[in-house]
Amino acid sequence: MKGLSISISVTIDKLRKTGFFHIFGGSVINKAISFLSSIVLVRLLTKGEYGIFTYAWNIYSIILLFNGFGLESSTLQLCSEHGDDCDYINKICRFSWIRGAQFDFLLIFVFFIVGLFIPLKIEGADSLLCLLCCLPLFQYNFNLIIVYLRSQKRNREYAVFSVAGTGMSFGFQVIGAIIFRQQGLILGSYLSCAVAIIGAVIFIPDIKEVLTADRTIEREERKALYLIGAVSMVNNGISQMLYLIDIFVLGIVVAEETILASYKVATIIPTALTFIPVSFVTYLYPHFAENRDNRKWCLQKYKQVLKYVGCFNALISISLCVLAPFIIRFIFGIDYADSETILIFRMLSINYFFSGTFRTIAGNLLVTQRRLKYNTIVAVVSGLVNVLGDYILIKIIGARGAALTTMLVVLISSVMNVSYLLYVLKKK
Repeated sequence: MKGLSISISVTIDKLRKTGFFHIFGGSVINKAISFLSSIVLVRLLTKGEYGIFTYAWNIYSIILLFNGFGLESSTLQLCSEHGDDCDYINKICRFSWIRGAQFDFLLIFVFFIVGLFIPLKIEGADSLLCLLCCLPLFQYNFNLIIVYLRSQKRNREYAVFSVAGTGMSFGFQVIGAIIFRQQGLILGSYLSCAVAIIGAVIFIPDIKEVLTADRTIEREERKALYLIGAVSMVNNGISQMLYLIDIFVLGIVVAEETILASYKVATIIPTALTFIPVSFVTYLYPHFAENRDNRKWCLQKYKQVLKYVGCFNALISISLCVLAPFIIRFIFGIDYADSETILIFRMLSINYFFSGTFRTIAGNLLVTQRRLKYNTIVAVVSGLVNVLGDYILIKIIGARGAALTTMLVVLISSVMNVSYLLYVLKKK
């Protein structure tokens, strides 16, 4: 018993020294703020207004999957592999900053085309899309600062910057929603990103070195950036479309803003809880990337993560299923406390266990091993099942079909990710 106590104490002390608690604590605060923001916005807007905004934001999020051509992911990988070489990191970040911003100007054009010329079934969503057109450029710059700090394991600064950005987003969005309704939400997003970026340039001195660094990089490095970025963009994009496709297809097949609002409410808590596995991945990624050739070390650490995260996630999922009626009624109000919303909430709470324990962590750790082709296969399979399942099941059983499809996709991708990661790490 004493030996176990000492082992736990040593583990906690090591996590503290390497910045895990900065990352996890920052993620908890970020998600708490985001969750509070969701509750406040649901209460501030009518069910119809929230449904219209949800549909517009959902289409925006689908286009945003191409933000910066995936250069955030490739920049994190290359910079993590050279974590002690500041000149190299500055050069890579500078190159990615310019190239990613150039690509985002194409996205601005896409937003205008969709907003102005493509008829949407939810009235009012098109004008909101036009208003959102330049936001990807702001978010890309914000995310690249996050990548810059993560790659150097500057976990305390990363946590402070991300929490400050989330806090400002909450404040500006709430104020905007009170004054200008849905349009105010979008204006608040612009303002929070702009203030956070300016604050980073002022208060993180070496960010200025990135802005003035030489952006000339070797041909092989440029090729690796584009290749990893493109594959990661496809992989992450298809993975993140899990909930996005649900709402998109619901908007086409059902085309009722109140149903969209109810489904969105049912997804808020299970989706918000992804900060738990993401926090672990955020902490683990630079370490696994740095030790990617030491597979014995990676396998040992992955098994430890799987054991502890799995127990924690199981407790969360069970609690959410039992308390579902109370949670929905207390947090989101009586308008959303119908049996359909509660059932979908329970389905997605069970889904969280598999996604948060197996799918997310294993999928990201495969990237540290540069197994990008396999991740692409998983993403394509998941995407096909997602689209076909949504279209067929939503027609048959409505919004429950979207939740059932999400569970099916997560189970398939979890089995594929974990089995292949174990195969890679055990292979000599």
